[in-house]
Amino acid sequence: GLNDSARTLFWTVTVIFFVTYAFAIFGLLVVVVPIQEARSVATDNDDIHELDDLLNAFEGIDKMMFSLVQVLTQDSFHYLMRELLSYVPMSWLYFYSYIAVGCLVLMNLVTAIIVENAMETSRNDHEQQVQEKAIKQKKQLRELKKLFASMDADGSGTLSWDEFRLSFDDPFMARTWFLLDCQPEECRELFNLLDDGDGEIATNEFLEGLTRMKGAAQAKDVYRLQKTVTRMVASLELSGLLPPPKAEHLE
Repeated sequence: GLNDSARTLFWTVTVIFFVTYAFAIFGLLVVVVPIQEARSVATDNDDIHELDDLLNAFEGIDKMMFSLVQVLTQDSFHYLMRELLSYVPMSWLYFYSYIAVGCLVLMNLVTAIIVENAMETSRNDHEQQVQEKAIKQKKQLRELKKLFASMDADGSGTLSWDEFRLSFDDPFMARTWFLLDCQPEECRELFNLLDDGDGEIATNEFLEGLTRMKGAAQAKDVYRLQKTVTRMVASLELSGLLPPPKAEHLE
């Protein structure tokens, strides 16, 4: 973001320089030449003094460019403009054109470009964060699969209560459980949460449950409540106290 903005500012300064240079050359013709002609025929001392001040400010490409920079930055140039209008009445149009191009157009264009670069950088940062999150989730999923494979002692593809309980006694797996914010005293409750009621935990139940519970304690509480409600509904349906949900038929 900073490099893009610096590059934009560099080219902006370069463009402003060449625009100022072009206006300075044009100004020597439309501003300085009339002043020089007025100075050559002036006889009044006050007029001569004013014309000398104007020539001192505008005569020469370097002085003209410096005065234009004053105009561009709005730096105390009004007294010169008012004196100049007495000798070059249409000079206001020249300076107005320069302000319109240099100040209103270029400066606003630079602001728009910098803002656009900032927004583009923000979008790129968001996309990068999404990609990093996806990579992190894939890594977590691999770790959970590795943990499940380590717990599945008989290789049946499911975890019994004994296999699940013994995993908390293994130092390596106990450390993994600790990183998942699961304590040994929560072993039985955790097993019941992951189990769908058949007494064993399948791979998909293990991965889905731990993925949804991973995080702050509030996430575990919500998941615990959800599982409890699901089991209550299933029990009520089996006992006949709650009718099974009706299947929706598309007409």
